[in-house]
Amino acid sequence: MPTYTVHAVNVGSFPLGETDKVLTIFSAERGIIRAVAKGARKPGSKIAGRADVLNVNKLLLATGKTFEIISQAENVETFPNVRKNLDRLSYCLYYAELTHHFGLGLSDESASYFHFLCDSLRAQGKGSVDAGTLCLIFELKLLEWLGYQPELDCCVVCRDALTEYRIAMFHFESGGIVCDRCSRLEQRAKVAEGGSYGAPRLSIYSKESVQITPFVWKRLILAAGETLLTEAAGNDNSAVLLRANQAARRIIQSYIEYRAGKKMKSLELIGKL
Repeated sequence: MPTYTVHAVNVGSFPLGETDKVLTIFSAERGIIRAVAKGARKPGSKIAGRADVLNVNKLLLATGKTFEIISQAENVETFPNVRKNLDRLSYCLYYAELTHHFGLGLSDESASYFHFLCDSLRAQGKGSVDAGTLCLIFELKLLEWLGYQPELDCCVVCRDALTEYRIAMFHFESGGIVCDRCSRLEQRAKVAEGGSYGAPRLSIYSKESVQITPFVWKRLILAAGETLLTEAAGNDNSAVLLRANQAARRIIQSYIEYRAGKKMKSLELIGKL
């Protein structure tokens, strides 16, 4: 069987047979791959530790009919500081779940995204920046790569520039902010006979939208311009900023789940913590 080498992060798995495990990995070379780790569920197996979620490995893969087969596995990084902190571990598992779900759409940027994912996991392990702030930056960057980057500078309906006095809603289907004028037109159109007011019907008072405050809007704009490589990202851990980050994350996470068409299981753990 033909073989090839990849550098990859484990982002998911499920059991196969009595002792094997199928790993979902995101590789720098080929993006998402599913590969069988033979004997990974057998006590004392050498590959068992390398098959854990979030581990980074250098793998020699053999091409199989249904799944690739792991011939050799060399551990590269395990992020031990992340695993010591349940709060930060839960965010990293969320990163893995997002990668598992959206990874097929990142094939063209596989090398860049692989390095960004590893940097994101390391940043959580450092513990110098609030975990939720790092998560918000990660989510916005992921949306940018997927082509779902939210429109934050102008209204998604009328395309007029937004200010803190003109924002009203975040609309999931349109992928951005609706201004107060378009929001009022929509509200009037819902009660007016025929509903003809010039503005497209957005159903902005349904599950497809959520209200947004000026402070949260500003936090989203700032987070969209931040990177994990700058200590300025979330360096201010004041209570006010943390609340704004939480509100911003709730909006973006709802938007992500809307695009995914499913609930992210990792968010339930984060919510409990």
